[in-house]
Amino acid sequence: MMRIITLLTLFFLIFPNQTFAQINIEKGKVVYFFKNECKDIEGAMKKYEKLFEYQFKNQPKPQVSRCGRLNDGMMGCVVVTNSVEDYEANVAWQENDDQWNTLIREGWRVCEVDDFGFQLDILRLE
Repeated sequence: MMRIITLLTLFFLIFPNQTFAQINIEKGKVVYFFKNECKDIEGAMKKYEKLFEYQFKNQPKPQVSRCGRLNDGMMGCVVVTNSVEDYEANVAWQENDDQWNTLIREGWRVCEVDDFGFQLDILRLE
């Protein structure tokens, strides 16, 4: 019994809570796709992971965010929300949260891009 408790404790320490904060990709969800040049994608990914962890703990609405390297070598990130309204509520929170603004700008500095210098596409799942 003690072994099971120890293993469960280790599991929850190793895998952050965001692992369990899933938004199902289904009709009505909204996917935001961001794309930008980045001089150091691996370095930026470390900064964005801190940002996403902070968002998960503090933002008002559920949202899943992930970044990666596109086949053309650029950096891309997706944000999946339950609705446009949820996304807008999170953006309003981001605009006024000093820590969020510090974290996002750290990622942009690593990429060597201007603040908000990204391409955005939005997909509403039907």
